[in-house]
Amino acid sequence: MAAKAPIPNVRQVLESAGAHYMNLVEFGILKTFIDFKVFDAIPDDGDISIAELAIKTGGEESLLQRFSDYLVASEILTSPAQGRVAHTARSVSYCSTEIAAGFISHVYNFFLRPMASWSAYFEQNGLAEPKDAHVIPLGLGTGHPDLDLYGILDAEPKLAHLFNSAQARSAGIYSLKGVYDFGWMQEILTQCGKNRPAVVDVGGSHGLALRDILEGNTFIPASQCAVFDLPKTIEEAKSKVDDGLRAVQFIDGTMLEPLPQIIKGAALYQFRRVLSDFVDKDIVLALKQAREACAPDSRVLLIEELVKPTRGKFAIAQDVSVMNFGGKRRSEKMWRDLAEKAGLRTNAVFEDAKSEFAVIELALA
Repeated sequence: MAAKAPIPNVRQVLESAGAHYMNLVEFGILKTFIDFKVFDAIPDDGDISIAELAIKTGGEESLLQRFSDYLVASEILTSPAQGRVAHTARSVSYCSTEIAAGFISHVYNFFLRPMASWSAYFEQNGLAEPKDAHVIPLGLGTGHPDLDLYGILDAEPKLAHLFNSAQARSAGIYSLKGVYDFGWMQEILTQCGKNRPAVVDVGGSHGLALRDILEGNTFIPASQCAVFDLPKTIEEAKSKVDDGLRAVQFIDGTMLEPLPQIIKGAALYQFRRVLSDFVDKDIVLALKQAREACAPDSRVLLIEELVKPTRGKFAIAQDVSVMNFGGKRRSEKMWRDLAEKAGLRTNAVFEDAKSEFAVIELALA
């Protein structure tokens, strides 16, 4: 007779599973305090009573006390006396203008909301990755089941602002300085004069990634460069152009259709952290449009984080997160295969020694 399995220790089981539960509780409280600028209302020096905090934020004192109790227990806030709270080094980072606060809001809207719809999504579509950009968890989670990511952003201006802000911030994180050498362009631009487009930043948002290139390569004329993105993104970008981009053209359109004549024949087309938001078939289509716009000596750059066996949990979490809107982190081989389907070949791959991102340089096959 087989031995009976030991009776599980219910307390241990609940404590183990409860760790996930407590993470969610903490996240929800952080998001609420960020939304209502509760962290902003706590003085930088000294402490504040919960009653005063309620007056400053318009919140209910009893609710703020319950939420604050949890953050104190988590050592995010500190409580020097009963009914009073003060900042810690951790809580200051959640004031509304801080990067960490923006990250919490981004994760909530683009991961937790669609994640709550995973059960329904997988029941409807099977346990598989999104194959159609118009059938994605984010669509279910936001009440737009038939829209792709950019259709959802058009329908939800607050989400669009969050998304574009995150894209703009990432431009500084993935600098190409010391990773990719643009020197090959100098002779080409000298020979062709001022009539040929130099760099087209496809999906370039506010142009901060292009600014990074121009600052490090002064031989590239800003007047021969362009940022190409969706109409609403370009409209917003034009309303607050960076001083280093005054001479750059901001052109609207979509990378999934033939590129405008004015940016055809450019020396370089750049896709920086753009294509990983798309399903395979749309990536191939976007690269085909770039290929059709290329001159024989044009090059195409893909700047993306590469999937490797050694990647850490945070990188894997990002990969799972972008699945919510049809995206996917890919390996070098995956990018090579997609480029080949679009009629492009891989010239070289330049990896950043300090992170997991790389520059994949493509040319006409």
